[in-house]
Amino acid sequence: MQRRFITYLCLFFVPIVVVYIFVEYKTRQLPSSYAALAEYMDDEAENIEVLVLGSSQMKSGINPEYISQPTLNLAAGNQHHDTDFKLLKQLIDRFPKLQTVVLETSYSHFELPHNGKRFWKNVIYLQYYGVNAFERPTYFKDRLIYLANPSFYSERLLDSYSDERRRYGFNSFGYDTLNFPGTFKNLQYDEKRIADLEIFKINTIPDALIFQENTALFHEMLSFLEAHEIQVVLCQPPMYKTYLPRRNPNILRRRDSVVRAAANHYPNVSVFALETDTLAFSVRDFWNQSHVNPRGGKTFSRLLDTHLQSLYP
Repeated sequence: MQRRFITYLCLFFVPIVVVYIFVEYKTRQLPSSYAALAEYMDDEAENIEVLVLGSSQMKSGINPEYISQPTLNLAAGNQHHDTDFKLLKQLIDRFPKLQTVVLETSYSHFELPHNGKRFWKNVIYLQYYGVNAFERPTYFKDRLIYLANPSFYSERLLDSYSDERRRYGFNSFGYDTLNFPGTFKNLQYDEKRIADLEIFKINTIPDALIFQENTALFHEMLSFLEAHEIQVVLCQPPMYKTYLPRRNPNILRRRDSVVRAAANHYPNVSVFALETDTLAFSVRDFWNQSHVNPRGGKTFSRLLDTHLQSLYP
């Protein structure tokens, strides 16, 4: 009886395991900026002078190809300051020539919850960067990418078999040079149609408690960088003109107060703010209201490079 039971268990579980191994394998074969970044970091770690951190605004906005110094952009979608700090602390020893860290201070960034130890991308950081963001010892399942976000990867896997699948063009720095398909391209960059969009993603709900928690960690990170004698650039990527008037004045005021206080208190801190720049960036530079596309990223990166060079006369 016991032998038969074990046989039934094997007949049930073995196919499931085989199917999962296949799905995990196919997931790891998907085009990935993380894989390209990991390869670049492994090859160039000893030469990296500029490290970029932040969310998708920074990921899409800064193409290291247009930065004079060897630059690594580890920004990622929905990545917050607490994850930035974990990446920084665990990777800093790999970058002996690191001179500058670029941190995001975009609108409402201080009033959005931190990622925390259960952030699904913690699996990505462990697998590709060797960074443990779980705040605990890791286990075998912590390296299973598909299980980290099955719905997201299932959609990506299905898309990979579509005739209209998304095309990727990761350069040697892990920046997607083909990331144009999005809201604005779908509307053919028609400014009137874009202006008529009443609903788009923007946080307008203040949260004083989250603000206090985020600000405290932000200053801890700045103190860490000051102790390591590293220059810090507080960066505000450009936003499209219809985004700007929708910002909550209280959120904006608190953000600006934190940035101003940091610039006044820390001698190694400078500010690079192009959030409201409507002259250097046109509608064709944007992916949506809060993200630039690769064309806008090229302009933004070159302007950032000018700022970075000014830090080292």
